[in-house]
Amino acid sequence: MRRIPLFASLALSTLIASCAEPESSQPPAADAQLSAPERIAANFDVTQEVLLNFQGVDDALRAQCKQAGGSAATCSTYRISLINNGPAVAADERDWTLYFHSVRRSLALLNTDAFTLERVNGDLHRLIPNERFTGIGSGETLQLDLLAESWMQFESDFQPRLFVVDGDGAPHIIRSTDTDDLSDIVLPITKNHPDNWKRVAEDANTLATADSRFQQFTADVEAVDAQEWRSRIIPQPANVQLTDAPLIQLDAGIALQAEGLDAGSVTALQQRLATLQLSASGDEAYGVSVTIDPGAFSERPAGAYRLKVAEQGAEVVGVDASSAFYGVQSLLALVDLKSGSLPQVVVDDAPRFPHRGMFVDVGRNFHSKEVILKLLDQMAAYKLNRFHFHLSDDEGWRLEIPGLPELTEIGSQRCFDLEENRCLLPQLGSGPFADNFGSGFYSVDDYVEILRYAADRHIEVVPEFDMPAHARSAVVAMEARYRKLKDADPEAASAYRLIDPQDDTQYLSVQFYNDSYINPCVDSTYAFVGKLIGEVKAMHDRAGHPLKTWHFGGDEAVNILAADAFEVGPGENPEKGDVTAEQRNKPWTNSPQCQKLIASGEVKAMDELGELYAKRVSRLVADAGIPTMAAWNDGVKKISDASAELATPNNYVNSWAPLFWGGGDESVHFAETGFDLVQSHSDFLYFDMPQEVDPKERGYYWASRYTDTRKTFSYAPLNTAQLAELYRNRDGQNWEATSPSADFAESVRGIQGQLWSEVVRTDETVEYQVFPRLLALAERAWHQADWELPLQEGQSFHAESSFVNKAALASDWSGFAAALGNKELLKLDRAGIGYRVPVPGAVVEDARVKTALPYPGLTVEYFDGQQWQSLTGDVSAEAVQSVRARSADGQRAGRAVAL
Repeated sequence: MRRIPLFASLALSTLIASCAEPESSQPPAADAQLSAPERIAANFDVTQEVLLNFQGVDDALRAQCKQAGGSAATCSTYRISLINNGPAVAADERDWTLYFHSVRRSLALLNTDAFTLERVNGDLHRLIPNERFTGIGSGETLQLDLLAESWMQFESDFQPRLFVVDGDGAPHIIRSTDTDDLSDIVLPITKNHPDNWKRVAEDANTLATADSRFQQFTADVEAVDAQEWRSRIIPQPANVQLTDAPLIQLDAGIALQAEGLDAGSVTALQQRLATLQLSASGDEAYGVSVTIDPGAFSERPAGAYRLKVAEQGAEVVGVDASSAFYGVQSLLALVDLKSGSLPQVVVDDAPRFPHRGMFVDVGRNFHSKEVILKLLDQMAAYKLNRFHFHLSDDEGWRLEIPGLPELTEIGSQRCFDLEENRCLLPQLGSGPFADNFGSGFYSVDDYVEILRYAADRHIEVVPEFDMPAHARSAVVAMEARYRKLKDADPEAASAYRLIDPQDDTQYLSVQFYNDSYINPCVDSTYAFVGKLIGEVKAMHDRAGHPLKTWHFGGDEAVNILAADAFEVGPGENPEKGDVTAEQRNKPWTNSPQCQKLIASGEVKAMDELGELYAKRVSRLVADAGIPTMAAWNDGVKKISDASAELATPNNYVNSWAPLFWGGGDESVHFAETGFDLVQSHSDFLYFDMPQEVDPKERGYYWASRYTDTRKTFSYAPLNTAQLAELYRNRDGQNWEATSPSADFAESVRGIQGQLWSEVVRTDETVEYQVFPRLLALAERAWHQADWELPLQEGQSFHAESSFVNKAALASDWSGFAAALGNKELLKLDRAGIGYRVPVPGAVVEDARVKTALPYPGLTVEYFDGQQWQSLTGDVSAEAVQSVRARSADGQRAGRAVAL
């Protein structure tokens, strides 16, 4: 039988109808009428805080971590405090369970034996009061100290929406935690230890402070005059000639004459003009003619265009429709909205790569159609042309599939139902109710609208349904379908089942699930995938834009407990966690169907089953007439010859491993085995990583402690080895990398930015994390800079090498930053994009405060203890308590920093 978690103290037979209207919308009763769980939900405040991040200073803690099965015997400690602002909860009122989310596995309760700690599945944990529970008095704070695997260095590691479940199985959310604003829930990371922001004692990163930011922002930045930044287009063209003619004033807006473009593209450009408040208003509008003339170009790739801006009007000539569209976007990039002016230039341009991508994960947390459309607008404005749409993951299935309603009825919803007949388990701070971004999906009509919207902006949508790992939402939905149909129609019930019901293999996924992998050895898996491909293809056909690329995911189909960070316990290695032998099996080891397949000789070993899945899906994709298949690189790691082993004529991998972990070498390996590459390295191109080393920044950080806009700008997609000379690893330490041969470049079809959504719960956070880093991504995808070194096989880079022209890089960044700060941020404001407003650097010199920002053009304010006001040169440092920057339009303030 399939293994399911043990849920002590709560009967699995209890069904919770908690997808109904949440409790918080119901009027509260008087305290005297409330049960203990209701009083806890209504009256308790909660805080969460790090006690100690492991730094090799506590041998007893490490020993306890090893015994508890922590990875590499490395643990931290943290505290959940329950603050009772209402009447007492008596010792005999124990008929409740506290549920909480934690992205780290909580392994033990350290300071009390009054509760039993259990991890349900994934990040969902619970604490069950037992007979030693002595109550929580009125005004009392109950501190619960926990041992957690690994470390917690950013406040966004903690999750909101704790809830209690009563004896009848009904959930009650703790109202004070029903928010995505963690400021009142999470205490400062350094509260209990000044070095808690570090992972290890040797961490050589620099903690972001007012002073460190000032030094960083001023170290090598050049002043850029207005003439230069006005003529700087993002992304930078191949060639721009600035004339001496005066600026053109756009008082009457811009009038497009674009007969060469289809109606959808013209509408998209008119929408962009309206967003920027540049729509034509009368006969005096500045005229722009747009034509397509392939004969005007020789040996130019798709996307090549010429732009001439003159007083009498502008001319755009493109080699094709996309290039003409991009030519108009370059014209708009030249506009300075503050002055309403346009420089007179001549531009000759073409894209660097055919794949210029942006990825968004809507599986972990759902993001609205509206924010996706806004993102597509900005991708088009900066000439990105591939939208990689991650539509499924363990925590959510996000696209309606005709004929399989369970995928969205159950797989797209998260609520409290332990049997998962109504919804998936709560995860990632979604709590017990389906009234937040933990739940949601796109209808067929929504998806068709997105496809058409993207196509009008010359963007190809690449749908991804991640399998065979990261597939829990599909597994759970199809199991619910099976239970619903098995008695009335057993054949239909089994048709799309994704597991071998006799497989009792114990494993743990990267996201801590033990039941999230589909089985690659059963025929019903491929019936499901074939059904999925057919339905998605039909949606593309309905939209009028055929499906060109199928991305099957394929990443992380592993058992993390079988990794080298664990051993069979009780073991003797103090740097490994203790687990049982049964827990260290490879996925599907005990599946009779997989054992049968291996015995037949179709595959040789269990660790080849991921590639079996890739090959079979490739045949389904090819049979559907889809020319290209894509995967995360670990999904095809054992393919030795892509053209011979895969049925699809075109295949590429997203190469995502951090460069300091050998990600560059992995890219070379896949090029050598016949795959095209989309460089997606996580330490430079993952926008879910924090933007600076400050615990208040949101983000995961397993690949990078910070990825700011400049770091993404500095990425070198063809010669990634040179980045070892420019940036340290996640611990601030040096690393080395070696360049491959020159022919490696032929395999790189492009680059792509990624936004994974484990800690990105809202649409506002999507925009905060993506912008303005997306503009730096666009720069590198479109333009090859002079400071990017040519490939010399065997050339070695490290912190002490000096091959990169750092002065040229700094100069290039200065020009980009000046254009970004003086022109582009205001355009993002006009589009309603809530980009990250930078935190200023500041120092005191000669009794005055000097400030710096990573890009110029924004206003800096100071707080004097009573109010915020603009910071000018005549303000005494004694009056300044903290400083902050405002957005380009002045409507939003960034995070403040104390001096």
